[in-house]
Amino acid sequence: MENSFGSFLSQKRKEKKLTQKELSKLLFVSESTISKWEKNVAHPDITLLPKLSAILGVTEHELITASIDNKAREEKKQAKKWRTFSLTWSLFFYIAYGIALIPCFICDLAINKTLSWFWIVLSALILAFTFTNLPKVIKKYKLIFIPLSQYLALVLLFGVCCIYNNGNWFWIATLSVLLGLTIIFTPIYIAKYKVFSKIKKCNDFVSVAVDFLMLNILLVVINSYALTNGYANGWWYFKIALPIVLFLYLALNIILCVRFLRINRFLKTSVILLLSNAFLYLPPLFIKVKNPEIQKEIDQINIFKANFSSWGKGIMLEQNIHLIICLALLFVSLVFLTVGLISHFRRKNKR
Repeated sequence: MENSFGSFLSQKRKEKKLTQKELSKLLFVSESTISKWEKNVAHPDITLLPKLSAILGVTEHELITASIDNKAREEKKQAKKWRTFSLTWSLFFYIAYGIALIPCFICDLAINKTLSWFWIVLSALILAFTFTNLPKVIKKYKLIFIPLSQYLALVLLFGVCCIYNNGNWFWIATLSVLLGLTIIFTPIYIAKYKVFSKIKKCNDFVSVAVDFLMLNILLVVINSYALTNGYANGWWYFKIALPIVLFLYLALNIILCVRFLRINRFLKTSVILLLSNAFLYLPPLFIKVKNPEIQKEIDQINIFKANFSSWGKGIMLEQNIHLIICLALLFVSLVFLTVGLISHFRRKNKR
């Protein structure tokens, strides 16, 4: 049976070890008024509820409903625990960073008479901070600012390491990480933010185009680095990398077009697997280059030269393995094709 307001008020007053007279003095009302409330003859004015609930240690909602809201109290308790844990977590890392930073500062200054490797430690801790503490500081647009801050912190670390080691690999490292972030976040940003609403329907194709652009920039930088350091004789980017990447780009776009076909998902999967097989294993039949080392790498995936009677090391083994992969993909695609055709004709017969 549910408690009445009067009995609930009386119970909570007694739990606080207050008499009706003491409670009346705290509320600036007469003792008889408290008595009437507890007998349900009258009810307190709404303006008195905040002060009355504070005195009795209950919420206004609990006072009005004359019952303890255990669920709300548990949620409040859990929220308080989480805030305590979050604060402890942040303080732990602040203290840990300070403990790590101060000795490094003193040691580097004492040993080298200047600050050298200390800057690597500092930039590494800044990077760590973007993962541990910064997400709690940023309240809005976390999906943009947190990855951006982490990337900039990593770029800072790369730059400091390059200066310390007199390296010239900075742009390769930063662009490689940027390519990875582009692949992950470009489709997410296009799908999430209204500023990209006009191209949202072409999310797949736009994302692939951005990835293609970033990959080519990275390959150009790598080729320049190789030429500068004597690792390459010429611009292999234009001769080898660009044709391969362009072919893969066009192939991927063709595969993406499969989603526009008016067929069931099993048939679409079959088509994608068949196209993937074709794009992977047909080009080596037609690609011929003058460099014997590169041609050797190409021949390794020429499945038409496979021979299951010979499993020696080298090209033959690679060709056999690739033929097995090709046959496996072909088998799976045929399974999806069969299931897709059965599903298609069943639906057609039902109509």
